[in-house]
Amino acid sequence: MINSKLICIYIFISLLISSCNSTDTVEDLDGNIYHTTRIGNQTWMVENLKTTRFNNGDLIANIKSNTNWEQSQQAAYSVYNNDSSLIKDYGFLYNYFCLKDSRSIAPKGWRIPTEEDLKELELFINSNSQTGIFLKEKGNTHWLPSNTTGNNATGFNALPGGFRDNEGGFYMLKANGYYWTDNGSFELYHWSARMFQAFADVRRDEVFKQYGFAIKCIKEE
Repeated sequence: MINSKLICIYIFISLLISSCNSTDTVEDLDGNIYHTTRIGNQTWMVENLKTTRFNNGDLIANIKSNTNWEQSQQAAYSVYNNDSSLIKDYGFLYNYFCLKDSRSIAPKGWRIPTEEDLKELELFINSNSQTGIFLKEKGNTHWLPSNTTGNNATGFNALPGGFRDNEGGFYMLKANGYYWTDNGSFELYHWSARMFQAFADVRRDEVFKQYGFAIKCIKEE
């Protein structure tokens, strides 16, 4: 049976967002172009970050080997399974040291989202139990089939880019999407309609500093 409450929420959000979606773009130092979407009072990047440079032009280390990734205490990024064909869709997986580097990984005028930003996003969508559906890419082009297929009503276009753990292993491509916040992560799972913030918390466990997650930047307002 179709959930009538969910349909009403979807229609409301679609109408509200269609009047304020942004057609602006932002460019990083590598020349990558990111589209943007306006969700309530927030502006988010549609594509995952794929810059190889900090804002001052310094290169970010690209670490491929598992051993070097595990031992690294510097800002670094990787490509899932070191497969360059995945960059276009999923961007890069960055470790936590990238977020805290004073050279700044986010393009000028943008930043890493906070937990408060996510609360505001959920409040605007007004459905904690269905937030993920409105954020996920529409359909199953990238996501594994499930009964919680996204409709992407927000234009957020969350993708299941998986993650890299502290030992260098890659996991969950096409199943789950993991994104950094300033002190942890937020996640969307193919099997769930929710958005979660339970996987990583560097304040609780510093091992997560060496995990690699995707980044979606939010505009400084």
